[in-house]
Amino acid sequence: MAALCPNCHRPFSKEVEKKEIVKDSVHEGNQFTGTRTKFPVPLDLGKEIVDFKYYYKCKHCGYEWTEIKQVEFDRSKS
Repeated sequence: MAALCPNCHRPFSKEVEKKEIVKDSVHEGNQFTGTRTKFPVPLDLGKEIVDFKYYYKCKHCGYEWTEIKQVEFDRSKS
């Protein structure tokens, strides 16, 4: 992925040194009880939310930094 180094500001292809999970959680689906049903009906299945921490290194100056990205996965019915 092309970007600018935060240190030397040169364009480079950043290298991912490693990636780790920082936090994971689950967003439960919203429930709805309409006027025609007595039981709650799920509006969505919910999502699993995972925060990944990426470690980068500049190929030009060797500067290292981290970035946290949040990824959502749809939960499937089991």
